[in-house]
Amino acid sequence: MPNRPRPQPRSGLAHFTMLSRGRVYGIFQSLEDVQRCAARLLELGLADQAVQIIMGEDGEYALDVDGHRHGVWARFLRLMQGMTDERPHIEQYVRALSCGEIVLSVDMTGSTGAVAAVAEAFAIGRARFVNYYGPWVVEPLRA
Repeated sequence: MPNRPRPQPRSGLAHFTMLSRGRVYGIFQSLEDVQRCAARLLELGLADQAVQIIMGEDGEYALDVDGHRHGVWARFLRLMQGMTDERPHIEQYVRALSCGEIVLSVDMTGSTGAVAAVAEAFAIGRARFVNYYGPWVVEPLRA
């Protein structure tokens, strides 16, 4: 059997899985907008929050719209998400990435009371399509 090159694994958080609940996601047009948001997050004392910038092809890979890049469980989960709001949300985030926009994700685990403050920071960065993904709810946030 010939040796075929194996795809290199990419590190990073699995997005939109059962293990990635309690996060706020939003779309930004530029790194400057992300920096404005990040500065406000620091001012709000949210520096300890896990903030992840999702960009370009690596971001599209990480979001994995159909789950094919992350195995059988991911494909099943994406199939089930097709019956919820999450699947079209994932597709919208991936479309934004393919257009050169940036997705920012903030882990709110243990700080769900700070969701409004994070939404305010996203608004300062002129984010659009900002949503909180809780354990059993998807909540659109005004940003």
